[in-house]
Parts: sequence; C-alpha cells; structure tokens
Amino acid sequence: MRNKLSIVIAVLGVVLAPAAAWAVSYASGIQNLGGGNYSFVLNEASSGTKIQRTGDTQLDLGALSKGTHTFSIGSGTAFDIKAYTSTAPGWTKISNDADNASKYYTPKGVAVNQNAASPYFGRIYVGESRGGTTAGVVRTTTDGLYIMGADQSDVTAQGNAAWTGGVSWTTDGTQASSPFKLSIAPDDSVYLADWSDTHSGVWRSNPNGSGTFDEILDNTGRTATGLVAGLHGSVPATYVEGTGANTKLYTLDEDYNAGSSTGSILRYDIGTATNYNIPPVEETEDDAAVIANLRADLVRDEDGSWWVAQYRSTETAGVPALTRWLSGGQAPVYNSGADAGLALLKSAYGNLDIHNGLDLLALGTRNGLGIYILDISDPNAPVLLATIAQTGYAQDVAFDAAGNLYVMSSSTETLRIWSPGGSWKSSTSSDGSFTLVPEPATLALLAMGALSMLRRRR
Repeated sequence: MRNKLSIVIAVLGVVLAPAAAWAVSYASGIQNLGGGNYSFVLNEASSGTKIQRTGDTQLDLGALSKGTHTFSIGSGTAFDIKAYTSTAPGWTKISNDADNASKYYTPKGVAVNQNAASPYFGRIYVGESRGGTTAGVVRTTTDGLYIMGADQSDVTAQGNAAWTGGVSWTTDGTQASSPFKLSIAPDDSVYLADWSDTHSGVWRSNPNGSGTFDEILDNTGRTATGLVAGLHGSVPATYVEGTGANTKLYTLDEDYNAGSSTGSILRYDIGTATNYNIPPVEETEDDAAVIANLRADLVRDEDGSWWVAQYRSTETAGVPALTRWLSGGQAPVYNSGADAGLALLKSAYGNLDIHNGLDLLALGTRNGLGIYILDISDPNAPVLLATIAQTGYAQDVAFDAAGNLYVMSSSTETLRIWSPGGSWKSSTSSDGSFTLVPEPATLALLAMGALSMLRRRR
C-alpha cells in the first residue's frame, strides 16, 4: 500500500537518515478472535515483544518466533504491539530458498500490503506467469496469484495451485508475461497487469484471491499485438489511488499512444466500474519518447511525482533507466542517464519500488548485478546507498512497511526477502497506525555518523 502508510521516525527531535538500517520484525495481520483475544503475525523473530494495553497493564511476551501469536486485551480498550529487533546492520537474506513458499517457476510480480489499518496488513502477493516445476526444491506452480501472510504462511489454503480468478492466464505460454507486475490498491484489492499480446490488460482480485477476478479494462476487438483501439495495449505495470467512485488506475502501456508517445503514464478514472472502456488521459506526456522499453515499472512519490524505471543494458540521457516526472510534465525532471553518479543503472531491468516515509527506492537488475538501494530524500539527486547481492535477473521488487525488501527472480525460481538489520522497535496499533523507533544501538551508530546523512525532505 504505497500511499496509505504513515510512518513516524523521530528521536530527540532528529529526523533520521534513510541510509539507516531500517526495521525488521513487525506485527501484522491482526485478527479479533473474540472474548477479548487477538492474534497477530510476526514477519520474522523478535528479540522482544510487548503489548501496551490502554486501561490495563503491559504484557511482556519476550522473544517470539516468526509466525502467529495471541494475547488477551484484558480490561484494556486499545493496544499497541511493540516488536524489538537487534541485528547487525547490513542487508541480510532472511528467507529460505528451501522453503516451499519461496519457490516459483516463472514469477514476474510481487507486492506487499502496507496498510496498517487493514486486516490484510503484511500480506505478500506473488504473480506466477508461467507455471512449471522448480529445480532443486521441487514445487509445481501454476499461472495466477499466490497469497501469503507476512511470515510466508499459506493464509488462503491454496497449496501449490495459484488463484486464477476464472481467468485463462495460460494463453501467454511463449512470452510468460501473463500476469506481470502487481500493485495493491487503498481498498486492499490486488491489480494484476498483463504485458502479453494475446491477453493484454488489467485484472483485479480481492485480497483473498477468491471468486472471479474483475476484468478492469475492456478487451473487445483486441488485435494480435495486444492493442484495443482507443483504450489500451499490453500493460507492464499499474498504480491505483482512491477508493470507490474516486478510484483512479494509472498504467504504463507498450502499445497505446494517447497523444505523445507510448511512454506516457496513462490515467483511467475507473471509479466502481469494471470492463472500463473510456479512453485514458495522459498523466505525463512523454514528448521525447524517453520511455522506449516498456519492460518498465512506475511508483508515485509522496510529493505526487512519479518514478519510472525501464530495462536498459546501456544507458543514455535519451533513453535512461530511471526518470522522475511531475503530473502533466512533458519531460522528466530527473534523468539517470544524465547523472554520472548513477552510471550503474545501465543494468536496470525495469522494476522498482518506493518506500515513502523512508525516502528509499529499490531497483532490480539483470544478469545478477544486484539490487540497488537509492536515497531519494533529495529527489533531484538520488544517491546509491547499497547494492544487495542477487544472482539471476530480478523480475520485481517490493518493500514492506518495515523496510524489508522482497525480490522475485525467475532465474533462481525464488522469492527472496532481505532485511537491512539494525536495532529497532516497531509498533503496530489497534488504531491502524504503524511506527518505527530506533533503539540505543542504532542511536549510537547515528551519533558516530555511521548511518549517513539526515533526511532532508520535510
């Protein structure tokens, strides 16, 4: 949930650095079990867990394992679940490639629910575009949508078979792009982009994957190239804002030109409609066609601007790997091809995610060159903070609320989860808020300047 997370990270009046080793363990998926009892899911083991109960004493549950735990609210009227973590700073893989839930044959999309006010907070969604049997740890997957809790548990009892929503995803056997990238809307629904020619468009699932998926964009008269005249073509990525009648769908599109070029971000004011058939408007106008490879992705910054990544094996200012656009803009206001400090982005593979609040961008690369973590606190001058070692092509990346990073790779047939480490306290509250607070060990590093610069954006 890129646009619904509110994070407060402040100590002694200091706003902390995005370069810091952000939080790891956090409570998610809170459920009211009745009788004053609640359950929650830890994405990974905590070094300590406390339940602050308004109107009752605090519960100290101690160190807890990854997974589901319960507590009683007693005579309390509200609660705050505090999870403590203390590990060495530095990006570390916290998932296990040998776990069944980490194995996918040809995965192309991943998204994590960041809406702390939702019962689906922390859920992990994976798009499998061409099912098959994985090597090493054998798992046979199918085309469609996979859903897990924050601890990678099978929360919808789907087993090895993907949720399909009654959609025939297997028509894309040669391109393996059906479905492609995923995004989560403010109402917790999951949007599945389809970048294939034979099955182009956008579909929508409820948070549980059950029932029939909505076919959001009309496909009447689709041509062999994936184009539906006057409406859309093959869609690699989506972004959604608003709910109900105010829902707006934004896409990138390989085939449809709304006036400037096929590189423009398109906006569909879909509201509550399904099978929408009204032409989109250009949210950005790519007059110079700098978005030329529509193996691409988009995210929206908290200031309303857009970041777009596209696949590049070589990079120029004319066709860069990373750009930033203002709504209505006719040219990017940031262009990585003109930024000598980010020359490594020439190996980007057209996927990215943003952590608004932490001012971080993550970009996946091709050929095992790693995952780039960028500080965008000054959006006009991104800084490369770290490169996470990653073998194979990174098909998609996604942050969770606590700053852990999820990476899909069809080369390694894995979902891998990376944690930045450090000493932190996360707080998930019954009022729907989520906060991160640095613990003394991390404060000591901050005092020594070991965790880089202060955040500049206000």
